[in-house]
Amino acid sequence: MPHRGIRQYQGDESGNVGLGQLGFKVLDTNGESTGDGNFFMIKVLGGLSTAEVVRIAVTTHQGDGSTGSAINLDDVLTGEVVYGCFKNITITTPGTDVKVLCYYGSDV
Repeated sequence: MPHRGIRQYQGDESGNVGLGQLGFKVLDTNGESTGDGNFFMIKVLGGLSTAEVVRIAVTTHQGDGSTGSAINLDDVLTGEVVYGCFKNITITTPGTDVKVLCYYGSDV
């Protein structure tokens, strides 16, 4: 069964997921990666200004392209949230004092 992103979870579970109850991994340096896992959301924090941009490469469970395809998210601003069915997340351009929170979802 393909992963369905936030729709993968039931009401109570998605509430907990949205609050980060399953935890998250913090990335902050160039080339740093989550490794393989199940992530449903990326949130970019910090930076010297709200216009700070980050470039992130993700591998998806499904979605744009074929399953397991790599997608580049260019020019993600601090404060932005990106939802999806992510298998692996890597910072390719970190910005200054930027942290990327990668929220865990439950197993596929």
